[in-house]
Amino acid sequence: MEMLIPMINQLQQIFTAANARLTLTLPQIVVVGAQSAGKSSVLENIVGRDFLPRGGSMVTKRPLVLQLINSNGPEYAVFGHKPQQKFVNYPDVRAEIENDTQKIVRDDMGVSNVPINLTIYSPHGNEII
Repeated sequence: MEMLIPMINQLQQIFTAANARLTLTLPQIVVVGAQSAGKSSVLENIVGRDFLPRGGSMVTKRPLVLQLINSNGPEYAVFGHKPQQKFVNYPDVRAEIENDTQKIVRDDMGVSNVPINLTIYSPHGNEII
């Protein structure tokens, strides 16, 4: 089982990079609700960090595919669209979500079904998964 999770995570990243859909039945958490219903707060409580955009209007305009990886060493985040860059502070993660969203969803376009892929590596994984 310990080898299965990293392999599935790799498959998820490969399928995302190829703009294909991974159709495996895996345990997932899906957060759905009306605007300002607390969806972002639920995800942030699971992760234990504030990292999602906030605002008075709709700010989460794209789906977020979030993977939590228990790892040794320092905590950091990696985006699927920037796999070589490690984000070590969460305000930078929030800013990158906002920037990448703006590239895909212009102000007049509403929302997009193009996901943001974010992987968070943390030694605290047993506490939050």
